[in-house]
Amino acid sequence: MSSKLTFSAAVVAAGLLAATLPGSAASLTGNLNGLKDAATAQSLIEQTHGWHRSCRRGLNGWHKHVPGVGRIQCGNHRCWRNKWGVRRCVWY
Repeated sequence: MSSKLTFSAAVVAAGLLAATLPGSAASLTGNLNGLKDAATAQSLIEQTHGWHRSCRRGLNGWHKHVPGVGRIQCGNHRCWRNKWGVRRCVWY
């Protein structure tokens, strides 16, 4: 019983010590705008619009993005079982 009490007291003391120490991440932040601009200028990644016309699962359910319209909720689907018995569905 005393070992649990000693251990918990040590954990509380370490937590208080860590909470009172100044953060070291604040001293590392500086003006990095020039570095960010240089990184984007040298990047080989092409930016896309992110729209997709096929239905995909998102945070708010199945949806697709149509240019000029925006986000459209997909409501119809067709499901079947493949040869291994796994249920597969196509949303449209």
